[in-house]
Amino acid sequence: MIIFDTNAVNRLSPSSPRADIIRKLRQSGHHRVAVPWMVLEEMAAHQAKSYPDKYSAAVKALEALRGAVTWELQSSLERLDLDRLMNHWRDAYTEIFEVIETSPEAMRKALTREALALPPAKRAKDHSEGARDVAIWFSIIEFLKDNPGKEICFVTANTKDFGDGDDYPYPMNEDIRGMEHRITRLKDFNEVVASFTKTVSGIDAEASADELLASQPIRDRVAQAALDTLQGYVGLGTDGTAMRWRAWLAAPDIELLAVTGVTGHEIEGDVWYTANARWLLYGLSVKEDPADVSYAACTWETKILFSTRDSAEPPTLLTSQEPKAPGVSDPDCASALEGMKQRADDKTRRDVQDWLAGKDLLAENVRPIDLAIALRQNPDLAPLYRTKVLNHWLTERFTPPVDLPLPLIQRSLAERVLHNLNYVGPARARALADSMPTLDIAGLGPLDLAGLRPPHSDPARHETHDEEAKGADNQLSFEDAAAAEGAAADGDGTDPEPPADQVS
Repeated sequence: MIIFDTNAVNRLSPSSPRADIIRKLRQSGHHRVAVPWMVLEEMAAHQAKSYPDKYSAAVKALEALRGAVTWELQSSLERLDLDRLMNHWRDAYTEIFEVIETSPEAMRKALTREALALPPAKRAKDHSEGARDVAIWFSIIEFLKDNPGKEICFVTANTKDFGDGDDYPYPMNEDIRGMEHRITRLKDFNEVVASFTKTVSGIDAEASADELLASQPIRDRVAQAALDTLQGYVGLGTDGTAMRWRAWLAAPDIELLAVTGVTGHEIEGDVWYTANARWLLYGLSVKEDPADVSYAACTWETKILFSTRDSAEPPTLLTSQEPKAPGVSDPDCASALEGMKQRADDKTRRDVQDWLAGKDLLAENVRPIDLAIALRQNPDLAPLYRTKVLNHWLTERFTPPVDLPLPLIQRSLAERVLHNLNYVGPARARALADSMPTLDIAGLGPLDLAGLRPPHSDPARHETHDEEAKGADNQLSFEDAAAAEGAAADGDGTDPEPPADQVS
C-alpha cells in the first residue's frame, strides 16, 4: 500500500501525467495507492479555498457595473455553493486514489494531542497546531493494526513533524511500537516513480501503443464507450453534409486514425500506457425525432489507459473531447470512411439475404436489425428484452423491406424496430420493469434472438393481432403473446408466461 501525504500530491491535476501514473499503479493490481481521509479533504480544500473570495470579487464587480450603466442589467450570479465545488474535487480525487477512512476515535485523539502539542502536533508561539497531521498519522496506525499482514510506504516530505522514518519522537514511538518494520518512507512523487515503475519511451512505446489500440478487443471496448457516453453531437451524414445526431442506435464501427502523446511505465513486468487516440466512428444514429434514423460519421479524440498484460482487458477512458465531423480534406480519414461505408452495406446485404432465406438470426450476426438499437430510445423497456414473448410478438409484425435500394434498407429496418415499440404501452412497460431485473446497457450482447425468425404468418393473422393491439389502447396483451409463443415453441425451453401479478 502506497499512502500519500498532502504535500506529495498537493494541487494534483486529475488530467496530469502524475495522476496517470497513479492510475497505472492502481490498475496494475500490484499496488494499492491511497490517501487518508484527511488528505482527501485537504486536497479538495486547496482547490476550492479561493472560490469564496473570487465569488465576492465577482459580486462587487457586478454591483459596480450596475452603477455605471443607465439600464437594468439582466446579468446575475448563481448562489455561492462551496459544498458543490468541494464535492467535485472529492469525486475527482476519489477516482484516482483509494481513501483510508479515519475513525471518530482517531479524530478525538488528534484534537487531544494537538491541545497537548505532542508530535506530530506542535507548539506555535501562543497556540498549538497540527491536529490534521495527527489525524493522518492515526489513519496510518489504524490501517496497520487492521491489516496485520500488510506493509505500507508513506510518501511525505514533512520529516519535521512525521520524523525521518528511523526514529520517532514520543508519543509516536509508542503508536508505532511493534510495527516499525512494516512502514517505509519516500519523500516525494519522483521517488515513488523511481521505486515502483520503469519508464518506457521512444519509438518502441509508440509502436506498441499503436498496435494495442488497433486490436479488435480494445476497438470494441471504445466503440461500446461511444455508444454509452456520446449524445447530441455534430457528425457527417451519408450525403456528405453536417448533421446533428442525438444518439447511436448500436455500437458504431470504429477505426483508429492516430496515436500521440504516448507514455509507458513498466510495473512488475507489465507495461501500462497512456496515449491520446483519435478515432473515426460510423454507424446508425437517431436525430431528435426517434423515427429519423440515418448513418453518421464523426471523429473522437480520447485519452486512454491500457496495458500489454492482456489484450482483452478493457482500457480505461480517462478523458475525451466532443466528437467532430470528419475532415473531408484528410485523405486517410476519407479512405477509412469509405471502407466503413462499404462494410456496412455488405453487412446489411448479408443480413437481408439471411432474413429472406429463413435463416435464424443470431445476435452476433445482426447489427442493423438488432433489437438492441431500440433500447436507447426507450430505456423503460429494457426488462422486456429478457423475454422471448416480445421477440415472438415483434416477429409477427416485422417484415423486412425488399423494395428499397441499399443503403435505404438499413435505415428502414431500424425505423421499423423503433415503430414497433409503439405497440407496447408505457404503463405495461413500467409494470414489467418493476418486477424484472434492469438490463446493464454496457453489456447488451448477446441478446436472445432465438425466437426471431422470418414471418410466414398469413395477413389475416396480422390483422387480428393489430386489432387486438388497438383494442388494448395500443398495448400488447402479453398473456396472448405468451400463449401464442408457447404453441409455436412446443416445449423448446422458451421463457414461461409472465405471472399475472407482473402485468397490469
